[in-house]
Amino acid sequence: MSACLPQVLSGASFTTYRIGGPLEEAYQPACEADMIAILKETHRSGKALTVIGWGGNTIIATAGIRGVTIITRKLDWAEPLSDTRIAFGAGVHLAKSASVALKHGLTGGEYMIGIPGTIGGAVRMNAGALGQETADLVRSVTLFNVQTGEIERWLPEQLGFSYRMSTIDPQRQIILSAELEFKPGNPAEIGAMMEKSVSFRKTHHPKEPNGGSVFKNPSKDMPAGKLMEELGAKGQWREGGAMVSPLHGNFIVNVDNATSGDVLRLMLRMKQAIKAGYGLDAHPENLFLGEATPDEQALWQALQEGS
Repeated sequence: MSACLPQVLSGASFTTYRIGGPLEEAYQPACEADMIAILKETHRSGKALTVIGWGGNTIIATAGIRGVTIITRKLDWAEPLSDTRIAFGAGVHLAKSASVALKHGLTGGEYMIGIPGTIGGAVRMNAGALGQETADLVRSVTLFNVQTGEIERWLPEQLGFSYRMSTIDPQRQIILSAELEFKPGNPAEIGAMMEKSVSFRKTHHPKEPNGGSVFKNPSKDMPAGKLMEELGAKGQWREGGAMVSPLHGNFIVNVDNATSGDVLRLMLRMKQAIKAGYGLDAHPENLFLGEATPDEQALWQALQEGS
């Protein structure tokens, strides 16, 4: 095993929902070599593996996570490779990525400034905003193959990017780093766009603990937040300590010590209402990790229907 020692940590401390029980065997590698050593040892041992970045868009079960959990936040290095290309560790926070690009006078990554996630998560789910998305930037991704125990380098054509999706399966491939290519831009214009994004999020996104957008937009013309507002959910629908945000109908906020079950029940209520009201399938953007109760397993399965 690497020099990085295991700890028992609280899952609630590592998600933006602030929900989650104990992480049975957690590691926080500070370099890629440690990350690879932990991954290879876990592969040899056959233990269950979970990888967490910044914990945005993530629901950790109130009962916690068994097996090995790797938290990538300390893999936060950035290395310029050319005038326009930069390599990032999987754990680099997207706000830092945006700042690094700005420092080099590069455009294309302004959308990252307000997203509470990491490069690894952004690549896996093709994160985007402001008319920009991660797929536009990625030139290669270095992965650990959980099935073979080997390190692989994937090019864009292998990543199969689409709206909030890629072919990366977190049960099979773990992102170690990514090379992104930006375009030369005007630093003043880049900075202004980033400030506009931050200002918008401050006034339109909730401040309470939340997991970002709950559902992918069913269509460009019918965003999930707008549909939930029309259904009267904003600030009104609640399950236990979880509530649909008064500010944005596609956010669930933790207002009173919510459990993972509370969030899942509210998500299913939202999904069923969109289906009943508009005939549209809402697909979760949030991920659910950890030791699900039988009730939570049933809820999560129902949330996957139509996906």
